[in-house]
Amino acid sequence: MFGKLLGGVLGSSIAAESGKSGTMGAVAGMVASTVVRRSPFAALIIGGAWLGHKLYKRNEERKEEQAALAAKPARVAPVATAPVVPDKPDV
Repeated sequence: MFGKLLGGVLGSSIAAESGKSGTMGAVAGMVASTVVRRSPFAALIIGGAWLGHKLYKRNEERKEEQAALAAKPARVAPVATAPVVPDKPDV
């Protein structure tokens, strides 16, 4: 049951990231399901790699947020206006 759940989650996440119909995700899900069923050690490795990747991405997002909050806002230069030339009176 865990293998089917992992296969479904993995397949849907690959399909969502690639934006395609999901054939690649379905194949990856089937392979992951088979590996999990046959080797619990491989399941731990796959799960650990997935968890490590998620934690790495979350850490990168937090760093970007902190950098954006720490950045000083840009100072906008005042707009220079052209000198006004008075109209010449009609003579």
